[in-house]
Amino acid sequence: MNPKKKLKTYNITFKQHPDNPLSNKTVSYKANSPDEAQELFYAEYPEQRQQPYIEIHSPLSNYAIDAENEKIAETPTDNNNTTTTTTTTMKKFNILNTFKIVNEYVYHITMLIVGLIPLLLLGVVLFGDNFFLGNIVVFNIQNILDSMGGFVGIITLILIVTVFHNFYKKN
Repeated sequence: MNPKKKLKTYNITFKQHPDNPLSNKTVSYKANSPDEAQELFYAEYPEQRQQPYIEIHSPLSNYAIDAENEKIAETPTDNNNTTTTTTTTMKKFNILNTFKIVNEYVYHITMLIVGLIPLLLLGVVLFGDNFFLGNIVVFNIQNILDSMGGFVGIITLILIVTVFHNFYKKN
C-alpha cells in the first residue's frame, strides 16, 4: 500500500472589517498548494473575494512535509511486484574516435621529433660538435651510412630525405 501524500499548512490573514485596520484575522488550512488553500478560504468566507487584502503564509514546517512527500513519491507501490526498473542514459563511446585521437597525438609527437632533426643538424653546423644533442644526431646518421656501406648508405640517406620531404609536404 502506497502511503498518502501529506498536506501542507497555509495561514491566510485577512481583514474582517475593511474600515478597521486592526481587525486582522488569521485562519489555517491544510492543502496541497497555496491556490487550493485560497479556494478553501473563499469557500468559507465568500464575502472576502471582493476585498483587496489577503495574505497567504507558508510556515517553515512545509519544507519538512515537502521532503517527506518526495520520499513517498520515490517509494515503489506494493503491487506484488518486487522488481524496479531504472533507466539511465549512457554516453556513447566511439572506439573509432578514440583511435583518431591517439593517432593525432602520435602524429603530432612524431612531427615534433622530425622537426627537431634539421634544427639539431643546423646547430652542429653553426656551433660545432658540442651543440646540445646535435652530436648524437650526426653520429647516428654516420652510423646508418657506415652500416649500409658506401653507395647503399647514400641511397638510404636519399630515401630518408625523400621520406622527410614527403612528410613535410603533407603538412
